[in-house]
Amino acid sequence: MLLERQNELKVAAEALRLAGHGSGSLIVISGPPGIGKSALLNEIGELAAGLATGPAAAPRALVMRAYAAPAERDLPLGVTRQLLEPVLTSGSFVSRWCSGPARPALAFLQGDPESPRQRSATTVRALLSMVEHMSHDRVPVLLVDDVHCADEESLEWLDRLVKQVTQRGILVAVTVCEGAPAAEPPGVLPLAAAEHTLLPAPLGTAAVGDLISERLGVTADPEFTAACHEATRGNPLYLVSLLQECQTRGVTPVADEAPAVAALVPPALRRRLLLCLRQQPPSVLAAARALMVLGDDADPQVAGELAGLDPVDLDDSLWRLRRLALVPREDALRLAHRAVHEVVDESTAPDERNRLHLRAAALLRYRGGAPERVAGHLLACTAQLDDDALAVLRRAAEAAVRRGAPEAAARYLRRALRDVPPHSAARARLLVELATVERSFAPSVAVRHVAQAFPLLPGALARAEALVALTPVAPGATLLSLADLLRRTAEELATAGALPAAHRSLQLRLRARLHYLCENDPAVLASAPDCLAGLGERPETAGGDQRELLVALLHAATVSVGMSAARVGELARRVLDHEPASAAHVHTMLPLLVPVSAAADSVAGLMPWLDKALADAVRRGGRLEESVVLAEQALVLLAQGRLAAARERAVRACSVVGPEEVSMLSATSLVMVALRGREPQLVGSVPDRFRGLYENCELAALLTLVRGVEAESRDEPRTAVEHYLDAGYALGRAGWCNPLVAPTAYWAARALHRTGEHERAGQLSEQYLEQARRWGAPSALGRALALRAVVAGPAAAPALLREAAGVLEGSADLHARATVLLRLAEAVAPCHAAEAEAALRTSYELAVECGAAAVAARAQEMLGPAGPAVPARGQLTSAERLVARMAVQGLTNQAIADALGVSRRAVEKHLTSCYRKMSTSGRPGLATALENAGLLDPAGGHPASAEEVRPQGAA
Repeated sequence: MLLERQNELKVAAEALRLAGHGSGSLIVISGPPGIGKSALLNEIGELAAGLATGPAAAPRALVMRAYAAPAERDLPLGVTRQLLEPVLTSGSFVSRWCSGPARPALAFLQGDPESPRQRSATTVRALLSMVEHMSHDRVPVLLVDDVHCADEESLEWLDRLVKQVTQRGILVAVTVCEGAPAAEPPGVLPLAAAEHTLLPAPLGTAAVGDLISERLGVTADPEFTAACHEATRGNPLYLVSLLQECQTRGVTPVADEAPAVAALVPPALRRRLLLCLRQQPPSVLAAARALMVLGDDADPQVAGELAGLDPVDLDDSLWRLRRLALVPREDALRLAHRAVHEVVDESTAPDERNRLHLRAAALLRYRGGAPERVAGHLLACTAQLDDDALAVLRRAAEAAVRRGAPEAAARYLRRALRDVPPHSAARARLLVELATVERSFAPSVAVRHVAQAFPLLPGALARAEALVALTPVAPGATLLSLADLLRRTAEELATAGALPAAHRSLQLRLRARLHYLCENDPAVLASAPDCLAGLGERPETAGGDQRELLVALLHAATVSVGMSAARVGELARRVLDHEPASAAHVHTMLPLLVPVSAAADSVAGLMPWLDKALADAVRRGGRLEESVVLAEQALVLLAQGRLAAARERAVRACSVVGPEEVSMLSATSLVMVALRGREPQLVGSVPDRFRGLYENCELAALLTLVRGVEAESRDEPRTAVEHYLDAGYALGRAGWCNPLVAPTAYWAARALHRTGEHERAGQLSEQYLEQARRWGAPSALGRALALRAVVAGPAAAPALLREAAGVLEGSADLHARATVLLRLAEAVAPCHAAEAEAALRTSYELAVECGAAAVAARAQEMLGPAGPAVPARGQLTSAERLVARMAVQGLTNQAIADALGVSRRAVEKHLTSCYRKMSTSGRPGLATALENAGLLDPAGGHPASAEEVRPQGAA
């Protein structure tokens, strides 16, 4: 199957026609290895064998073939013998063709090829006469493949022959490999007389697709075809070798296999390229090695210096490489494809490779190259690096962090770490630098590196800087207790005497972290109000260290209800007013500000601030920062009663990082969303043995509450009550009694009421109401009053629900307000129809605003025909809304299924239902319909990609 060679075959057909009319010519087929020269030559032979060259009485073509090989160069007239020997068996014309001056040709062809007499001038003239005699009866077509490898005597004979073809009906066609040393002038004399020079071009994408279909038996996906074309640059031989390797490995021509096929290098192709390079002068291999080391878009002057070639030799070597198609002719200066790169790399000894990379790094550094480009060569070098090289690696790490590539920065620092002396202060500093980078994507590894550096760091100040570089809310594990390290370092700083202001800020940061790590100790929690009082009525918040300490104390005061929600909310807003919105806050105590504000029902202004922080996290490329900010958003949305949006953020927060790198805040937000939405299956992405910087009683208690919800779903209320009470006992022992942070009494009272234990339920509901009144947050008090209304019975319910509705007027929790108003309407409807209708209308509006479809539908049902029509928002279930939002963000059905932990079929069913309900036919229309219906969350972060939402079994 010869593809895209129609123009070349037309030229050959015309040359054959003219040769039949007595005007012969020489056709030279030239090109790099593998471009299809031999295939085209064979096609010309087939064309000559089957083509009538004139009228019926005109002679037909006589095709003679020869294949020159370097191993036969020492055989005189060897190619000529290959051409003419088969003619001796062609019939009665032989005696006439070998008569007269051509008589010695018969003795030559039948004699010993090693005889010295075979090289005589008489023999050469006789062979020429023999071809001339042939042209009287037939049209001689002489085909010589790789003519540049022919012996000198055959080349001289061909040179004399082609000078006569224009007067005779003789056609000569030869192939020449571009770039081969023997093919360069004056190596092949006959080429100068060529009338036609054919230059087969690389195959296009369409031809590559046709060849794939022929070889693999199926039509290839466009992505697979493009990958094959890119990998082989359209070279037919390379493409055939690649497809044979695909058949061997069972690679199918589908889009998913495109990356795999791009990485294949067939062994047969590798051997051919290696042989081709070994036939070149040493300067060509030196230039190829320089390009291999420099990579894409190499600078010619740098390549010449690296290869040790002057400009003339470099130009000659690059010219040869381009002729061999090992370097693109028009693209940037680089090796053509992966196969060439691997072959050149294999032919380079390790010591030579190290020398080249070190030399390249030095050249680029001298010329002012970018640090990361210089560092790329140092990464590839396995030899010992000097201090200058280590400094380059550190500068490259800084550049990588600035462009949002922390993982690349970590690679540079890890390479530098290999050549730093062990047990040295320099190694300790480098470990801390590495931990500062790794905390964005591997916080547990960062903690281990700080622990390794800790005993090597010189002095308390250096150790304090290392400890505050860690992310407080991120997971990690050390052989030593982090609290002990913090306490010991703080004591060392306290005994160091007078310290500069910058060092005093370290003391405050250490104090904040130590206070946070010891929050399981009731004594520490009890000290928080006094510590806050010691900061004054208006604590200083100008410095980051001051804000960190204030947030840590506020968190302790919140979980222990050490002060009122109003005061906590006021101080939290003061911190937020002074804290810039950036992803850097994730590595401080500031993430605790969000749960504090949510518990105080004071989340105004947080969502725009977090949107800016999320955009900064995406720009920085830190997965942990993105995860924590998403978790913060989930907590804010949960406090606002937007359960569906909160669920989506919490799922994404646990999906953008690995299961072992889920932060404490991300896990907590997911569990709280699961509790509020009564979806215990959501906590599947939380590791069984959560590895944090400390033991956290809050997360353990929340997971116990989830187990209680699971027990209730299995209709095991008594087991559920046990779980709820166990969680309450654990939190109470640690001093955690906030009714929103630790709602154990709420869940236990509900479960006991359902089982008929009204007395115990009443006691717990009273206890929960007392906690809520003490705390004072509207959302907590409203929920407590609503719970008390359920437990107290129908007689007391209206008054309690009226009080709850009034309290919730000052709450940001739209879902709680809508639910309480709905229940109030149900309670007062028999006696107070007007009050019930007003409550229902407000409940409906709030439910539509926060996406509570069930509440909105119930409110409309109670309002009857006079009520408002249910909008599009109410038509989609929470699961359908979540799937629809992820679909319009560009995720595939499989990516959505992986992220939510469901089957692909379930995702397809949800989307089909969305299309039907939203009156649209596909994803483009769905995005518009969701936007028109107000279902695209305005505060909802950046669109996620399939790479960003990775399967963790989150739902």
